[in-house]
Amino acid sequence: MMVVKVQDIVDFCSARALGVELDDVLKDVTIHSQEVRPGSLFVALPGSRTHGHQFVPEVWEKGGIAMVEKTFGPITGPSLVVESPLMAMGTLTRSLVDARHITVVGITGSVGKTSAKELIAATLQSRFVVGKSQQNYNTAIGIPLSFLRSPHSMTHFVAEMGMRALGEIAHLTTITPPDVAVITNIGPNHLESLGSIKNIQRAKGEILQGLKPQGTAVLNADDPLVRELGEHLSGHPVLWFGHKSGDVLIDHVHMLDTATEVTLKYQGDVMTIRIPWLGEQHGSNVAAAFLVGTALGLHPDEIRSGLEQVDPGTSRLQRKSLGSLMILADYYNASPLSMTMSLQVLAANKAMGRRIAVLGDMLELGTQEESGHWQVGTAASRRADIILAVGPRAQIIAKAANVEKPGIAIWVANLDEAYGWLENHLRAGDVVLLKASHGMNFDELYQRLKDWGGPS
Repeated sequence: MMVVKVQDIVDFCSARALGVELDDVLKDVTIHSQEVRPGSLFVALPGSRTHGHQFVPEVWEKGGIAMVEKTFGPITGPSLVVESPLMAMGTLTRSLVDARHITVVGITGSVGKTSAKELIAATLQSRFVVGKSQQNYNTAIGIPLSFLRSPHSMTHFVAEMGMRALGEIAHLTTITPPDVAVITNIGPNHLESLGSIKNIQRAKGEILQGLKPQGTAVLNADDPLVRELGEHLSGHPVLWFGHKSGDVLIDHVHMLDTATEVTLKYQGDVMTIRIPWLGEQHGSNVAAAFLVGTALGLHPDEIRSGLEQVDPGTSRLQRKSLGSLMILADYYNASPLSMTMSLQVLAANKAMGRRIAVLGDMLELGTQEESGHWQVGTAASRRADIILAVGPRAQIIAKAANVEKPGIAIWVANLDEAYGWLENHLRAGDVVLLKASHGMNFDELYQRLKDWGGPS
């Protein structure tokens, strides 16, 4: 946790302190009242159903400090009164970035930004004290929370920047302005809310407009939409990664049973890096992390060391043994590209049993909903032995797969039917991929399989 005094919030955020000492140091910062302990700062934010103000009395009972709007009252416990708690969180974060001269790496992209964040943080940890966006904290709420919970001695912060609308990433760059900005790729995620792929490109490109003076862009040369952004960027150096061209070239990616080997070419040298994650897509993520490391002064040996020590548990795709089954669980988000990447991992798995792809709806594809699901069904028919498609949109996955290979796909309407099919049809030794958009709640399906324990 960053060492933050009440006085800092008063000075940086123009807060009015009531019932609290200015020299008091915050023990934690949270937006959840159940996490409050003595000395915690509870930031009372408006929600879709309730306002954080509702929980302030509970916060006071637990010995916490409440950050509230000026309209809140009566105030009978320790409080910091501000115009907007959300804005105050952002202002405090930006003020600490500037005051403590913290180097920021900002990352966005349609697919792979969380994986890239973890690999970049691991790279930088070979020399620096690093903080990073926690879990999926990539918003104007999540980034300040992650920042404030980072080590006080932090020198570098890796910020994952997500968006659902134009202007959101631009705002995030005012909170944590990047010294290095990374764009992994640009695809149809959030097409439903943004309306066109050009708007998605504009939204992702906002991270480049938010670069600090002399800041560096690290961009995917393989992606034409990203390349277009980089070719029109002026006043900043651009470093490219890619399979065919770039400052670092991805020469070869090879999946092992529990790891992936990535061979890079850089300035005439060849380097092979082994990370404890699965997936050919990590070639691009490793290359991006490599360039971030070089941009921030790391030696290639330091970069390799950091990357190879990345936490296996931070990979989006988790390999889990469940009795006699092997589960490949990747259900945080889904797009045609990420679905295909996960299917590649399934296809490469050296299994005794069958390769079963359990694929759910991909949400927010807008006008590409039908074509995206059809694309995934076609890809799945070439990489799985059996496909179980789950959800109304996934009917298209099953239809496309069965066009390619009649009878390979089964469609079910919901999680209950999916679990019932799996319980009745799975065999010892099967490898099962669980992949869908987060809104499909495939984590519940995995939990039910875990409670069952698999076939005997």
